[in-house]
Amino acid sequence: MQFAPSQLAVSLILCLAAGLIRPAAADTEYPRWSFSVLLGAHATEMRDLNQGLFKSPVQGNAIILTCDAAVQSCGSAEGADQNETEVIDFRFDNPLPDDKVATLAGIEFAWHPNERHALFIGINSWERTSIQQRTGNLPLQQFNVSNIVKNSRIATISFTEYKIGWRYNFFRKKKWRLYSSLSLHEVFDIDYRERWVFLFVDSPIQDLIGVRRDMVMTAQTSSLFMGWAGLGAEWFLKDWLSVGVEGSYLITEDNFTLRDIKSRDDFLPNDNISRNGLPYRKLSDSTLGYQLNSATPSDVENPATRKNFYRRMKLNFDGWRLVFRVNFYY
Repeated sequence: MQFAPSQLAVSLILCLAAGLIRPAAADTEYPRWSFSVLLGAHATEMRDLNQGLFKSPVQGNAIILTCDAAVQSCGSAEGADQNETEVIDFRFDNPLPDDKVATLAGIEFAWHPNERHALFIGINSWERTSIQQRTGNLPLQQFNVSNIVKNSRIATISFTEYKIGWRYNFFRKKKWRLYSSLSLHEVFDIDYRERWVFLFVDSPIQDLIGVRRDMVMTAQTSSLFMGWAGLGAEWFLKDWLSVGVEGSYLITEDNFTLRDIKSRDDFLPNDNISRNGLPYRKLSDSTLGYQLNSATPSDVENPATRKNFYRRMKLNFDGWRLVFRVNFYY
């Protein structure tokens, strides 16, 4: 017979409850329940995101105007009234900061059969947003050097988790408690979203000033499991109210990849710009890949060799977690 990880987690917690917890008959305060509000931070390494996708540029080629026949004579006398254009390569870099810490918030319910032990369940939400702004040049509608844009790059990764666990108070005083905790987490609703916004602030084309061009990509993945081991301290302000802090380390079952990739942009055909080297790309196995920062516009121009300059993005949520708690007992 096989058990799902969530079933195994419940079984382990019930075994701990049956083997370790003995109701304190002489203590009329127990059993008790508690409700907790949590706010803290969770730090993750995620190297492929921080050093991979976050450092990837936008690359491609564009048709630019090298001679405007309305302003000057172009070419030979016979073709003096014809504009002259040229195809050029371009690269736009806007690397995101690799901040590893982001906010975590959640709630928790716990059952305390006696003063030593507690069984708890809860739900948490974590979200990390990285933003960077940069001014540069983007060739558009046959203009190059004097086409100045302000670029905002925004990336958000988030998840929600359920948890079930056991807490043991190994040091107890009237107002203070020190405890250890073990728990299993099912992480779901893992989403990644990246947006590039190009705002034209100066251009030879007056009608282009103030115009925006956006690129948006979203990806997600199915659930995964994590394990948690931590230590915490709790201080009672009242018999029914306490505050505390808890530090822990989480380990995921394995690396994971993002799928269900969707992308869109609002560039127009007459913009005369091809974005062959986007920072992100759907790979042949339908997972999200990132462009190598060392790639050049010529590297990603040929569809046959473009795939050689993208790598699969592997992620995990391993890392430290620090949480502040407000606990209400009843």
